[in-house]
Amino acid sequence: MTASEARKRRGGSTLVERTKQDPAEAARIDALVCAISLEHAVCAIMEANHVTAAELARRLNAKPPQISRDLKGGLSRATLSRLASIAEALDCDFVPAFVPRSEQVRRRRFFEAYDELISEAPFQTVLQAKANRKVRRKKTGQITKATRRKAA
Repeated sequence: MTASEARKRRGGSTLVERTKQDPAEAARIDALVCAISLEHAVCAIMEANHVTAAELARRLNAKPPQISRDLKGGLSRATLSRLASIAEALDCDFVPAFVPRSEQVRRRRFFEAYDELISEAPFQTVLQAKANRKVRRKKTGQITKATRRKAA
């Protein structure tokens, strides 16, 4: 049986669709996705350091619309050099890493160190607050400006 045949047999739903039918699970997934988003991380660092998009554009010698595009989903397609230059402009280090799956002890130490570093960072509380606001909006059904624009 192929994957598409199995999906038809289940009524056409994917695991994500079935999981998101439960509002609590959907909110938890949305909060996790929000927390790992590059755009949210950069916005949180900017907010923690009181850096506006215009100021970031000036530091990067870029135009404000480019920064706006980056912060609204463009960073997921950005090059490593672009991410490194944004990190430099925000006085941060951008550290992409390959973590070996086979060496469990070293892998665990890496993630423990990463968790410790992130939990102490000033922007972590900003990230958590943003994720919580997004979850609350979804739970209460609050309509945002972006939702209104999409509906129009």
